Parts: sequence; structure tokens; C-alpha cells
Amino acid sequence: MSSVVFNYGFWDLWDLYHKVTFDGVNRLILVNEEVTELNVQAELYSEWKEWVRLRDHGKFTPAFSVVGGDPITSDRSLGNTFFLENGWRIKPYEGEYVLTIEGNLYTREPGQNPAVPTSGVSVNLVRSNITETAIAGGDRTETRLKEIWQILGLDNLNPQTITNNSIRVGNLTLTIENPDDNTTTVTRSTD
Repeated sequence: MSSVVFNYGFWDLWDLYHKVTFDGVNRLILVNEEVTELNVQAELYSEWKEWVRLRDHGKFTPAFSVVGGDPITSDRSLGNTFFLENGWRIKPYEGEYVLTIEGNLYTREPGQNPAVPTSGVSVNLVRSNITETAIAGGDRTETRLKEIWQILGLDNLNPQTITNNSIRVGNLTLTIENPDDNTTTVTRSTD
């Protein structure tokens, strides 16, 4: 069989089955033509893991790391957050369109864009807010640490009161709201 059939140096066959193609030399995730929507877990991270197993692609620096997935209850898990590592970036194909990337995707370099700017392409990152954490106690480290200590139930003088939608310790209350299955909001208040 021809080496092109096995995707040796080309992405013809890969392109038939996947929405992106990986360029390990240049650390680029190339969005295949006509693709305008990507799911981070299914079409980026999982496909990268498959690509790494092919040929000798494991020689390239890793493109992703992931945190999350830990069980919260018997049937629910903490959402995943994915990081592009080692300077890897997503490169949209050229054209006039909006590329929507759904999932918690960030670069390891804080504040950097996961996608390479491409003329005519607007990138829409759709992220869940469940993974963002607000620092309790305001801006004073001593206050924040004390509140964290109390909320974790480590302060014997101020026992916790936990209900289905709140945690209360002393004059501190964390109210937990889950209006739908996609969003959880925790609000801090003091008496």
C-alpha cells in the first residue's frame, strides 16, 4: 500500500474522519476545511490522544494536559479543563466565518489565546463557569485563610451547618444555586 494511504507525512486519510489535523513539527492543530465547530474533549483532546498513538507522533512535545473529571457524586463528575501545552495552538483554516470551540480550553501561558489569529476568522470560546473559583474573604490573605479553614470544617469553635443549598459557619454563608444542569453558582455572604 502507498504511504499516503497511511497518512505518512500527509493528512488526506485523517481529514476524512477528523475535524482537525496535527502538525507536530510546528505545534499546530489545523482545523480542517468546512469545520466551524469543535468540542474540546471529543474533537481536540481525544483526537490528539489517538494521533499520538499513530506512527512515532509520541516524539513531539505534548499538546494537552487536563484537570478535572473527579467524581462528585456516584453519577456526576467535576467538569474537565484542558490546557494547550508547550506552545501548541489551534490554527483555523482561512476564510470568513466564526469558529466555535466548546469546552474549557486555556493555554498554559496565562492570558494567551488558544487560537492563532487568522484573517477573516473570529474564534468564539464557549466555556463553563463551574471551573472558575472566587477567592473567599476578599483581598486580605488572613481573612481568606480563616474562611477557608472554617468552610472546610476545621474550626472546632465554629461548627458547619450544611444544607442542600448552603454551607454556614459563624457569620459566613456560601449559597449554592444550580438553576440547570450546566451551571452552579456559589455566592459568599456575611451577616
